[in-house]
Amino acid sequence: MPLTEAQQFVLGKVHSRVKFLVGNKTDIPKILLIKLGAVGELVMASPFFDQLRKHFPHSEIVLVVGRSSYAAVEHNPNINRFILADDLDLYRGGLIRRSLEFFRLIFKLRKEEFDLSFVLQRAMPFRLLSCLVGVPVRVGFGRGRKDFFLTHSVSNHQIQNESESYLDLLRKLDIPAAFEKTFYYLSDEEKEFMDLFLERHSIASGEQVVAVAPGGGESAKRTMLTKRWPVQSYIELIQRLQRERSSRVILVGGPGDREVTNHIIQISPDCLDATDLSFGDMASVLRRCNLFVGNDSAPHHIAASMGIPCIGIFGPTDPHQWAPLDQNSSVVIKPVECHPCFTDETFPKCSHIRCLTSINVGDVWRQLESILSHVKNIT
Repeated sequence: MPLTEAQQFVLGKVHSRVKFLVGNKTDIPKILLIKLGAVGELVMASPFFDQLRKHFPHSEIVLVVGRSSYAAVEHNPNINRFILADDLDLYRGGLIRRSLEFFRLIFKLRKEEFDLSFVLQRAMPFRLLSCLVGVPVRVGFGRGRKDFFLTHSVSNHQIQNESESYLDLLRKLDIPAAFEKTFYYLSDEEKEFMDLFLERHSIASGEQVVAVAPGGGESAKRTMLTKRWPVQSYIELIQRLQRERSSRVILVGGPGDREVTNHIIQISPDCLDATDLSFGDMASVLRRCNLFVGNDSAPHHIAASMGIPCIGIFGPTDPHQWAPLDQNSSVVIKPVECHPCFTDETFPKCSHIRCLTSINVGDVWRQLESILSHVKNIT
């Protein structure tokens, strides 16, 4: 239904007011951000959080984030406060559980009286959430130039990196935003954990350390185990690292990766298992590594944010959109005819994953050798 003249007038006043505030660098009192996860996507959103805080240094910035991904932003100094959402209920619960959690968020957020919101989720229910809680100015990803639930809609018709897409939300309000790097912030205790880990596992100064993430593909939102390079390929790569480069190999990931890491350790027992670490402790350990090799996963993004050289092995997802944009990150990919098949937040069932099985150990090894030949061992 088209807007009435009165509605158009009010909406125009709102748009003008926001541009006036932004253009004059006047702080908006209270800003709502909606980004539930996953962990890797929150790391990709970290430049957005950084640029937003630079433009609004005195605003109260509140982030709605999923419980399963909260650790990725827990120590981010750009966020004043967090409101935790039960993302498992929202994504995987039945209709009643999803509805109860959705309305719980509505009632909780309405009490806050936000002035401006950025919806970093693409799904329609989150744009609706921003509208229902009464935020007057709502910026997010729409299906076109105009969106019923948003006052400022960003529509990207061409594939671009997610970090740039998040920054486009700021640019929509004429806020200057340029990608510099991604960030993952550690607590003091997490920073100290690296030395404890190195001592516990007798990792000497100058030893070459390579982090390998053979798992990934699981989050509150979806399970995509077809993002994983075959485990046998990882075993061959690890054995070659140990044999030809005398590398210490640390297996990183999360609880859902325990099965694949246990299988690797049975065959290559010299690997160190770090899949029981929190994301923060894992990030701390990654700072000591000379190289990261892994699937399109949260550890890949965390490693890139820590500044170490990274090799991401990509299959169904498009690295132009989902790989870290950091300069220290590179990818290995075989562009088969059906790649990429993960488009528009959907993933068709696949029985062959040729995009990954066609990548052999030699493909990864050549890139690895090229990187390590220019990397000095960390002392």
